[in-house]
Amino acid sequence: MAHATVLVTTRSFGREIPEPMERLKREDIRILEWREGSGLPEADLMAKLAEADAWIVAFHPIGPALMDAAPHLRVIAKHGVGVDNIDIAAATARGIAVATAPSANDQAVADLTMALLLALLRRIPEANTSVRAGRWERFLGFGLAGKVFGILGLGRIGQSVARRAKGFGVDLIGADLAWSEETAREIGVRRVTVPELFAQSDVISLHAPLTPETQGLIDEAAIARMKPGVWIVNTSRGKVVNEKAIYEALVSGKVAGYATDVFEAEPPAGSPLLALPNVVASPHMGTHTRESLQLMGDRVADAVLRVLRGERPEFVVNPKVYDRPPRPER
Repeated sequence: MAHATVLVTTRSFGREIPEPMERLKREDIRILEWREGSGLPEADLMAKLAEADAWIVAFHPIGPALMDAAPHLRVIAKHGVGVDNIDIAAATARGIAVATAPSANDQAVADLTMALLLALLRRIPEANTSVRAGRWERFLGFGLAGKVFGILGLGRIGQSVARRAKGFGVDLIGADLAWSEETAREIGVRRVTVPELFAQSDVISLHAPLTPETQGLIDEAAIARMKPGVWIVNTSRGKVVNEKAIYEALVSGKVAGYATDVFEAEPPAGSPLLALPNVVASPHMGTHTRESLQLMGDRVADAVLRVLRGERPEFVVNPKVYDRPPRPER
């Protein structure tokens, strides 16, 4: 591990919660930073990649060209869970381990999901703006009790949302390819197909990973199957929703409201969705709690340290990388 270099490009690692980065520094690891969204030129990233043994990343796309620019790279550690921005096959072919931080953000994202939904249903952003402006208006909203609450994607986050939603007295339904009958029974979720979920739900909460099958899943055809006045909340990935389709549905009233933490392009400068009164938005901050960042940081640091010691990380996405010779150490 002597003289190892770690490139950090995620915005949050080591900032709000410094201890995980300090842990790396205590091992005499050199830290290089190129923070996503900072406006630094790509040439700077390429120069730093040439020296990197490990890469801690959030959302920056990582394909073969960037991997080839990093001849010493041994591990890509995702500061989060979703790896749709990383070419896993290319990493495996190059002997680069890809590790994630599962279970670190379940509770944080589930909390934000319910917060966004309740803010949308009860029109809290409008009410807050009104009171601050010196007005005293009442805003007619909607309750959750008795609604059919559909969850698309019942992984760890979807399950956490289901447990929270159950306390509001909703009728829980869910759709997921990797269905756990035991978990569904324990939570009280009724299994349905995706088309059935669209047709039956009063509220739809999206928790599907971004894959070729889920990209643009919420499009004109999907929305046409939904109930008039459906409410949709998205804390998965922006590209799961076709924003043109949902904009038109929000304007027509087919979709009563849309609460989202994610967008097709981030930041969503100029997005017409932001001009609609029936949209509540946040800046992709689902994981951004002190507790979640601490656990994510710990798991990412642990993955990096394990690989640099010649060990296998606990949460490796591409275990086949260990069937081939590792990249040589410096």
